[in-house]
Amino acid sequence: AEPSEGGPRSTSSAMPDLNSPNVPRLKARVHQRLTEAECNMIPLSALQFRPLEAADYEEMVALHTEWFPVAYDEAFYTKSVQGEIFTLAATYMVEVPPERSSASTGSAGATGGSVTSGGGGGSSTREEHLLGIITMSTTCDLHGDDIVHVLGSDCETLCHREDGLPPVGCLAYILTLGVADSFRRRGLARELLKRSIIHVDRHMPHVQAVHLHVVTYNHAAIRLYEAMKFLQVGNFVSFYHLHGKPYDSFLYALYLHGGRPPWKWRLKNLLSIGLASTWKDWVLSAWCSLWRNEPQVHKPMAEELA
Repeated sequence: AEPSEGGPRSTSSAMPDLNSPNVPRLKARVHQRLTEAECNMIPLSALQFRPLEAADYEEMVALHTEWFPVAYDEAFYTKSVQGEIFTLAATYMVEVPPERSSASTGSAGATGGSVTSGGGGGSSTREEHLLGIITMSTTCDLHGDDIVHVLGSDCETLCHREDGLPPVGCLAYILTLGVADSFRRRGLARELLKRSIIHVDRHMPHVQAVHLHVVTYNHAAIRLYEAMKFLQVGNFVSFYHLHGKPYDSFLYALYLHGGRPPWKWRLKNLLSIGLASTWKDWVLSAWCSLWRNEPQVHKPMAEELA
């Protein structure tokens, strides 16, 4: 069944005002196939994780429309489902009864993937549904001026190579992270973020930090990133223009492979810590943070985030 015009609206914490008529209604197919009660019965351990595929395009657009108060262009969605942007989707496979399956003949399910099992009139279909998505990119054109605030130097210095080969992005930029309305507050956003960070840690040794912008009123997202050891390294005034109003953003970064915040940020942070510590502890902390250059033992992020 198609979603009605009077259906429920999104409860995404990214929305500036959930009481606004600008908040979109839930139109993604997953909401038509899985009730809230059914979602509550699905354990996190039952989900599968995979990159997005071409068949996920329409559902990805529908979910992003529900999750975020900004419009992403077609190129973003196309690059996501074609593998040009790192993506990780959390999916759940549902057994569809024969009568319900026959009623939806011609539809490929929530993501374009369906499997028929059984025989004769008793055959059933398994539909795969998207419950969460994270997208991330390491291309230099996306981190812009953020690299100066995150690593203390520009892209030309950090990402470009003298051998004439294409530049290697030193930052992994989290573009979007969202979870379907009925599956929120279950730990899925944390799991998607954790798996993505581990992927960067294991397979992208050139990346020195994972970073993102978050609108300052999105307290749920801020709690998540800070719980995952992201540091707030910047604050941008009127970074977003949402539903006709300007909003500020916080810039967060998680450092990998020896990456560190700019020394000015470290000094400012140490000065604030010094107000609440003894002079001896402060001097020791300052020396270790600002001036020591010995290589640190790299601990796998899988252990850090466990």
